[in-house]
Amino acid sequence: MCVDGIAIFLAALVAKWAYIVTVLQNNPDIGPYAAVGAVGAAIAVAAMYYQGLYDFEVLSEARGQTKRILLGLVVAALFLIAAGYLLKISEQYSRGWFIVWFALSAFTVLAVHVITTQVLRWLRALGAFARNIVIYGSGDIAESIIRRVAMSSMNLRVVAVFDDLSRDQTAQVPVSGGLSDLISFGQQRRIDEILIAMPMTNELQIANLVEQLSLLPADIRICPSATAFRIPPKKLLDYEGLAVLELERRPMDGWAPIVKNVEDKVLASLLLVSLTPLLLLIALVVKLDSRGPAIFKQRRHGFNHEVFNLYKFRTMYVAEDGPDITQATRKDPRVTRVGRFLRKTSLDELPQLFNVLRGDMSLVGPRPHALSHNEYYSTVLA
Repeated sequence: MCVDGIAIFLAALVAKWAYIVTVLQNNPDIGPYAAVGAVGAAIAVAAMYYQGLYDFEVLSEARGQTKRILLGLVVAALFLIAAGYLLKISEQYSRGWFIVWFALSAFTVLAVHVITTQVLRWLRALGAFARNIVIYGSGDIAESIIRRVAMSSMNLRVVAVFDDLSRDQTAQVPVSGGLSDLISFGQQRRIDEILIAMPMTNELQIANLVEQLSLLPADIRICPSATAFRIPPKKLLDYEGLAVLELERRPMDGWAPIVKNVEDKVLASLLLVSLTPLLLLIALVVKLDSRGPAIFKQRRHGFNHEVFNLYKFRTMYVAEDGPDITQATRKDPRVTRVGRFLRKTSLDELPQLFNVLRGDMSLVGPRPHALSHNEYYSTVLA
């Protein structure tokens, strides 16, 4: 996305030099051309993004990219023409430059995407972007899925099969356990997709199954039969001629997790560098106020139920991290004098920037709770 925007912007400047300076022997101020180039690049990229050009599935296939790119450039061109007419500034810009700019933009962006597609295909051939599939259910439907995935060019990989009713192997793939084993498996390994391979006649059973599997950060899909199904699907997919309905989708897919991870690391690094004097000052005050470490460490549940050590400035005389943790109250006697101020201003949370930097947490996301509290409330709400 950024590469396309930069390419279109630079194309505007190159077109100015190639046509206006070289052909017309004129050298007007570059500022207005750079401004129009930036606006045109932003609009074109936005139009391409809206069409889904930057979805991973689209980028890795040559088919359909050319139309999206050209349509995005046409939208940008029409917008600039309309804006120039309404603002009465179109006469300030050379029509020849405008044509050369968009022709050069089309050539450059198409070339970038041809290279990108080839690189992604090469990486996919090496298994870099293979989607790990887990199948729940055995029998004919599961065997059909495994056979088609094996013949597929979609870069799919069946990593395990689970079933509560049968322990017989399916298409040479052994059954690794039941539903509870599947959930444990998904919390220990990366699963991209869960395919339910069972008849759709028992809607209540499948609905309950989907509800339990939604705890895992994976797409949940099912192979439909001729039977009507009341759970509304989100998407219909084609697996080498096998129709698959998508019932649940992970919160983030494609490039979104990568962008969010980079964003978290960059922002956390900048904040830690800028807040270092404040962090050192708070640590010193905590140490002088009461005995004990400046940093409090407690185990919490993170992404996909993974346990990590959360860091905070110590605000209590005691540091609890066992099976029984008493929730802090408003006038809790365990809270230190400095701790009350830190809690009130949320400054005790600043060390969690180290957790963000390590990948345990995100700057924007759900608040992790102590393990004992999670276990207690999961029992209460069950």
